[in-house]
Amino acid sequence: MSFASVALCPALEEVVNFPGFVGRFGLSLDDPILIFLNIAESLNPMRVMESDSLASVKLRFQSIKGFFVKKQKLFYDGRELARGYVHHELTLDGENGENVIHLLIKNSSKVLAKPKDFSMEPVAVNREIELLALLKDLISSTIEGLEKGNAPIKSSDGSGGAYFMQDQSGHKYVSVFKPIDEEPMAVNNPHGQPLSLDGEGLKKGTQVGEGAFREVAAYLLDYPITGPRSSPHDQPGFAGVPPTTMVKCLHKDFNHPNGYSFSQENAKIGSLQMFVSNVGTCEDMGYGVFPVDQVHKISVLDIRLANADRHGGNILVSRDGNDGQIVLTPIDHGYCFPNKFEDCTFEWLYWPQAKEPYSSETLEYIKALDAEEDIELLRFHGWEIPPSCARVFRISTMLLKKGAAKGLTPFAIGSIMCRETLEKESVIEQIIYDAEAMWSPETTEEEFISTVSAIMDRCLDQCSLN
Repeated sequence: MSFASVALCPALEEVVNFPGFVGRFGLSLDDPILIFLNIAESLNPMRVMESDSLASVKLRFQSIKGFFVKKQKLFYDGRELARGYVHHELTLDGENGENVIHLLIKNSSKVLAKPKDFSMEPVAVNREIELLALLKDLISSTIEGLEKGNAPIKSSDGSGGAYFMQDQSGHKYVSVFKPIDEEPMAVNNPHGQPLSLDGEGLKKGTQVGEGAFREVAAYLLDYPITGPRSSPHDQPGFAGVPPTTMVKCLHKDFNHPNGYSFSQENAKIGSLQMFVSNVGTCEDMGYGVFPVDQVHKISVLDIRLANADRHGGNILVSRDGNDGQIVLTPIDHGYCFPNKFEDCTFEWLYWPQAKEPYSSETLEYIKALDAEEDIELLRFHGWEIPPSCARVFRISTMLLKKGAAKGLTPFAIGSIMCRETLEKESVIEQIIYDAEAMWSPETTEEEFISTVSAIMDRCLDQCSLN
């Protein structure tokens, strides 16, 4: 007669991990090993220490609910264990081979888990903000890849440190991590660039060490047609900036010129952005194949954020759906929100799509934009945008809204913002210069922006006539 039931089913793992299960038996998962026996349809937990011998384990089996055999054998992977210690899944065989108990062994991290050689966690500036579900998944999938030992892969492109983070399989990328201290001209830049002496970045009007904040800000302000995102909603943004968040990450494969040790002192803060599968960038193909609406959505983002670094290499090209429709995805926004317009550069300005008028849907999106609400949104998420950058952002948003309302094309609006040559100031710079000429110590920021608005109206009226 058999006293033992069949082997434990795989679903038992869920039962073992169910909250309150272990506590009901007075056990703790901190114990080195837990064994669960299914005897006579009853689940029986038992402690097994790493130092326990096979003989002691066999004796303890016999005391469980009267289960008794004259002779016991312990097997692992089809072979009898004659001595040593308990480390694996075991099979207890009765004298006549009739009574078999299959055991599930639950190992704690103290015994078998490999010590972690990395860490990653979100950087929460405002505890009132619940991380969007999509961003939680992004961080989780990145951590899962690191747990499998799939190390970050440093990108050979760009002037700053950027690392492709792999998934569990190691066969695809899930995210891109850009540490603050490895930005261009930053202290730990991996490409040997000289350290910025005055703190200004490669682009005029930007600061070294603020690129990650700008990357996140671009995602926050690229909200859907319906308006800013709120948890748990995480719809794609109008321009399609990939989901981006701030994290703190520790790993030996980042750039550590002064040596590395597994210590939080070596942890790096930076932006983590979802990796977007693509067939290349806009530099890899002729711009004639790009849909007008895809070019226009990026123009809205770049004009609004006064992007100082929009080139074909940071616009990804993907094919969506069965018909293979082309989708453009803007990335690399570390040079947005500058404190001056001097280096604003838009690759799309020279594409024929930029000379097409905005669609009614795009015009409605632009009309709803509000720079003050956007500045407050960034403040709520922890970035107090510098006053000089906030001024430029107000003016660029104003230019976009006024220009679009007057029926100007992306080309016309972008041409007002960008310089024709390095030496010749742009129209928007001249507008600001004229407004500053009327400035006095008593002038408030609101009054200054109002002056810019009046001068801009006259300029746009002239553009409309032309």
